[in-house]
Amino acid sequence: MMRRLLLFMGVLALSFGAVVVFANWRPTIDSASRSDDTPALKPGERTTTADGRMSFTAPAGWTTRPCPPREDPDCAQVSPKGGGEGDVVMLMITAPNPVEGSPMDLFLVDDPVIVPSDPAVQRFTLDGAKAVRLDSYKLPPEPMANMDEMPGVNDVMVFGVVPDAADEFMIMCRHGVLPAAQMRAGCDLIVESVRFPR
Repeated sequence: MMRRLLLFMGVLALSFGAVVVFANWRPTIDSASRSDDTPALKPGERTTTADGRMSFTAPAGWTTRPCPPREDPDCAQVSPKGGGEGDVVMLMITAPNPVEGSPMDLFLVDDPVIVPSDPAVQRFTLDGAKAVRLDSYKLPPEPMANMDEMPGVNDVMVFGVVPDAADEFMIMCRHGVLPAAQMRAGCDLIVESVRFPR
């Protein structure tokens, strides 16, 4: 139930982002998997979700464990030392919804007529998977320069379809007591390192 609630909250936030993006035309930007305002962190050891379907490198000193409370094997939660319970990066793989789909599916359509370009949205390839990144702190009408005042908000969300499968992956990065820029730096390292063993 908790996993469904987390997924629902993520989709709800992304749906809000989709509405805002559709309502605002912006100039085209280059695709990338890294925030433009974060320092690089030292990488730690490579690890995977418990089911081994997604591997990644967390920053040195960060811990990885299954997502609470059910500890599903296809979901991992990564946290920095000294962070609060809201300072997390969650990586998960979920089965697609064949009936309703997901609001994020539209973001994967690389057509400016259907999905206008926006600084908050970046499309890129992640280990062969088409992916989209939503930086909520860049959402119009005014970019939220100080995300530190909004703990618990997903600063960064990445969505895509697992290569050679119909399953979807999602990465959600948020901050609690630590500075938003520090969590985004950890998120950047994790996102850039994601691989789908095949």
